[in-house]
Amino acid sequence: MSVIKIGLIGAGWMGRAHASAFENATRIFGTAPATLQITAVADAVESTVREFAERFAVRRATTDWRSVVSDPDIAVIDITTPNDSHPEIALAAIKAGKHVYCEKPMANTSAEARAMFEAARAAGVVTLVGFNYLCNPLQAFARELVASGELGEIFHFRGTFDNDYMVDPNYPFTWRTDARYGGRAGALGDMASHVVSLAHYLVGNVTEVCATRQTLHPQRRDISGIERRVENDDLSQFLCRFESGACGYIEASRIGTGRKCYLSYELQGTKGALCFDQERMNELDFYRHTDIPVERGYKRILSAPGHGDYAAFFGNPGNALGYNDLKIIEARRLIEAVSEGRHWVADFAFGYGVNRVVEAALVSSDQARWVTAKEIV
Repeated sequence: MSVIKIGLIGAGWMGRAHASAFENATRIFGTAPATLQITAVADAVESTVREFAERFAVRRATTDWRSVVSDPDIAVIDITTPNDSHPEIALAAIKAGKHVYCEKPMANTSAEARAMFEAARAAGVVTLVGFNYLCNPLQAFARELVASGELGEIFHFRGTFDNDYMVDPNYPFTWRTDARYGGRAGALGDMASHVVSLAHYLVGNVTEVCATRQTLHPQRRDISGIERRVENDDLSQFLCRFESGACGYIEASRIGTGRKCYLSYELQGTKGALCFDQERMNELDFYRHTDIPVERGYKRILSAPGHGDYAAFFGNPGNALGYNDLKIIEARRLIEAVSEGRHWVADFAFGYGVNRVVEAALVSSDQARWVTAKEIV
């Protein structure tokens, strides 16, 4: 049995999600062609990394991520730290000849994402970006419907990611509201990037945007009680045009009152349409305009064998997958990419493309004009 040894940088909740996915990928998909094993974990907080190592039986825990990157036994560096540290860790890992699995967004700026992409391409290493919502088996089915021409010519995409965890003015100032760590793109970088990833996955590349942003609560208190200025957006929205000629609208909000994980899209074509809502992630609404007039209307499709990787989990339709199952599927993509050279769409080239759209939206909002992705390095 082949074992892919992983060095995990970042022992917070996302690191735990990755560790659980690595263990369960073998249980769900089996041991072939390889299994994943975390052999070292690093985090800036010693108590956090020690607790993580004990929970997941990791043999080595450290506060020095560079020692993990330089470990010759490790094949993959997995990055689940705050956004600002992604480029430094990834570039060091690539220089050491490691494959890299990095949470989204790749970086806080397009230039940093480009440097990561170009370094990985030059080194010939495998890369994967944590756009786990793409791993929903229903998204694989939606992509097949689009590619087959079942929906005709796609001319419109409308996508939203709303969450209301920051609508409360008493929600504390965190690294996500600090531009040094979370970047200038708040909800835009953290949440709209997921919508853009779905748009690129289903429709193709966004080429031009016209954006606006809003910060509802400009001041928040940090955990010590000090009032701090929020340095990025709570709400972002932009019109967009696609390389294919389709047009669209994308928005994201961390102040979307009443919404919890409302990652949704509507995709319209000349022969049909699709609607999806992550809060009901095991359902896809499908409309065929080619049905006879008296039968036209959206029908609900439940997750089932034949939709992507669903059959690895269940043999019957209608059983519910969850968020962590998407991470398990993402871990499977990592195994296939590293052990078999099987390309997965969400690599560093893909992640850089998403970063360019996010930065184009930032520039558009700052300058109140349409901005093309080509303008962004």
